[in-house]
Formats: sequence, C-alpha cells, structure tokens
Amino acid sequence: MTHTEKQIAALEAKIAREREKLADAKAKAAAQSRKRDTRRKILFGYAFLDWLTALPRSERQRILKLVHVRLKERERIAFPLAEILNHVDAAAVAHTSAKKDDAETAQLPFPLEHS
Repeated sequence: MTHTEKQIAALEAKIAREREKLADAKAKAAAQSRKRDTRRKILFGYAFLDWLTALPRSERQRILKLVHVRLKERERIAFPLAEILNHVDAAAVAHTSAKKDDAETAQLPFPLEHS
C-alpha cells in the first residue's frame, strides 16, 4: 500500500467516525426534542384539566366532549369520556373544597390530607 493509499484509507476511516458522531448527535437532539414536546403536552394537559375544574359541570362536559371527538380512535378507547368526566368532576369537587378549607392552599392541584 502506497503512502497516498494509506492517507486515503485513514481519511475514509476518519470520515466514517465523524459520520457516526453526527448520527449520534442527531439522535440525541431528536430525543431531547421529543422529551421537550412530551413535557409541553403534559403541562398543557395539566393546565387544561385544572382550568376545567373551575367551570360549571355542564360547561366541563361540553368542552370535554368537543376535545374528545378530536382524539384518534385508539386514544378515545384508552381515555373513555365517562372516565375523564368522572376524574375532572372529582378534581373540581376537591378544588372547590380546598378553596373553602384554606385560601393559601386552594391553588394546589391536589387535595390536602387533613390529619
């Protein structure tokens, strides 16, 4: 193997290593992007459900039905409307009772355990 051929082989090996690094960096960036997107959706969902608890029950039902029909079929199966309504109604009751119990803790997203 000549000196030039050795240089070519070394450069090709270096290019292959750099392509692997690039692929790894792209995969890492994509994973971080998915994590950020998931977190954004979770936070939005939490804020939306918390907002619903402040609405009258009939309004909660109306809005949840509008949102529920926008879900894909498999999502509607995984999150049945009746179950979601029950959960949000229970959260609304807890939210209302928390407001009555203690004005300082009324904004907590969960009921306080009283000893």
